[in-house]
Amino acid sequence: MAKFRIMLMLAALLAFPALSFAVTPWGAVYEVARDERSLSDITADKNITTGIKTTLINKDSKLGLAVKPYCFLGRVTLLGQLSDEGFKSFAVATAKKTKGVKSVTTYWEAPGKESTTSADLEIAAKLRTTLVGDKELSSTQVETEVFGGKVYLLGMVRTQKDADRAMGHARATKGVTGVTSLLIVSKKK
Repeated sequence: MAKFRIMLMLAALLAFPALSFAVTPWGAVYEVARDERSLSDITADKNITTGIKTTLINKDSKLGLAVKPYCFLGRVTLLGQLSDEGFKSFAVATAKKTKGVKSVTTYWEAPGKESTTSADLEIAAKLRTTLVGDKELSSTQVETEVFGGKVYLLGMVRTQKDADRAMGHARATKGVTGVTSLLIVSKKK
């Protein structure tokens, strides 16, 4: 099955060179082989995410960079540390009017102290290292965001056991003050 996915990805890259604009062909092939979504779902989700992010940055580059949009199967999650209620509303409205979006969920955190940025980066790096080191978990399917020690896990995983493993790793990471799992368990069998 993985070989079929790789061949399908290579054919798509040859037929649609624009798909490879943001990634190398080998990175894209690896991503598709490990992802629970189909190639068309991955492409649609990336287009949605890119469209939202571009619109937000065009409106206000500083606030736009503070919003982290994620999309899995048309379901958009917006995360960030923002106090600007008007920009939050603009971000939600932008996501909702983006073609292909089925739902929009938000997780806004209050802006943190500057001193938490380096701690958050350290937590994220430690957690990524742990996730990558877990051979029973496909860590490439788990995205992380950290705000003031609070970890958000996003992505699609194969099983609930994978989601639980990722949550366990996050909770065990030094400096973590809370964990929110937004992981989606694949319906593929």
